[in-house]
Amino acid sequence: MPSQTAQAEHTSDMINLFESPVLPEWIDYNGHMNDAYYVVAFSQAIDAFMLHIGLDETFREEQSVSIYTLQSMVTYLKEVAEAEPIIIQGQLLESDSKKLRLFMTMYHGQTHDELATMETLLLHMDMQAHRAAPFLEKTQSLVNNIQAAHNLLETPANAGKAIAIRRPKS
Repeated sequence: MPSQTAQAEHTSDMINLFESPVLPEWIDYNGHMNDAYYVVAFSQAIDAFMLHIGLDETFREEQSVSIYTLQSMVTYLKEVAEAEPIIIQGQLLESDSKKLRLFMTMYHGQTHDELATMETLLLHMDMQAHRAAPFLEKTQSLVNNIQAAHNLLETPANAGKAIAIRRPKS
């Protein structure tokens, strides 16, 4: 089963969020990881990021809060085969009192090649009211600490890129 790793300290490094070998059920008819399973792995990394900012199951239940995904953009860079190790690291690009813009990079666990990236916009939710709500003080403090550290990192080249067909200039 894939493992999730959330580091306790907030340094100016990307956060290790997910590690796993590519599972047999993730392989498609082309013999490599299916595009949908890249998203599954990134989704598990989002869950690990939630733990990193204190939104574990107990806290979510006691405070009746959660995180919803508003938008995601995946870029597939390299193929990866069954049993090969993958690692996902995250960088908090932006945040405010309710939203998080998280950029994640999937690396090959041995070669460290970039395999894919996912940029996602997350929204903090009040689950009783079924609407967006500000982070609670404890969560906001953790988010602020991560944001301050990650502001020191270089913005990834893929961040903020839109989908487009590139045409040669004539």
